[in-house]
Amino acid sequence: MFYIKEEFEKELCDICRRGGLPQYGGESVQKLFTICEILDERSKSFNLTAITEPWAVVRKHIADCLYFAEALRCEGAKSLIDVGSGAGFPSLPTAAVLPDTAVTALDSTAKKVAYMKECAAAAGISNFDGIAGRAEEAAHTALRESFDAAGARAVASLRVLLELCTPFVRVGGTFIAMKGAAALEEAEEAKSAAKVLGCELAECRQYFIPDLEEKRFLLIYRKISPVKAMHPRNYSQITKKPL
Repeated sequence: MFYIKEEFEKELCDICRRGGLPQYGGESVQKLFTICEILDERSKSFNLTAITEPWAVVRKHIADCLYFAEALRCEGAKSLIDVGSGAGFPSLPTAAVLPDTAVTALDSTAKKVAYMKECAAAAGISNFDGIAGRAEEAAHTALRESFDAAGARAVASLRVLLELCTPFVRVGGTFIAMKGAAALEEAEEAKSAAKVLGCELAECRQYFIPDLEEKRFLLIYRKISPVKAMHPRNYSQITKKPL
């Protein structure tokens, strides 16, 4: 059983206070709690996440994504595509706390997209949509360069993510990659890829989730010019010969 609502709210409030995050209002907290409740219930029959302990879910899923949401808010983005969203992180918590931002979750598994849409509806999150499809194909549709921001959380190496995600972002927009301890090394390796894809690294922001020792970073890229029509290539090309 997941936390009862009062315990969840107290835990989240404490994490936000100690972690330098905003204190979220009752409606946002209720939406976040519902996301966790449904994740807890559906994970019993559907492989959504390996993280199931309530203590860990609040920190490693919810709080982690709130740092992403806060960075997105600071960027002033009004539309986001979360590439490879999986169980809805960071897209669902972001939509829960940023109701004025239109959030789209893209994942290749239709069952996961159906889950995310069901979860959003149950939580009363109206600024959320889900699309089933592969990023390297979807980026060559009307979705191309139509978002203020793109995000990705632990999906692939940064060089791969840059090619998959930046084609969705309008010029002047932002790509935010959520990364762990190897973030700085990956950013160095991805310098040439960023240049080819019309991006520049604006900030490497380290953050700390209370009670966790793991290093976490947000790599924030600015889109300064359009991506060439050939990108993204098909996935096998991207992974075998990353930029």
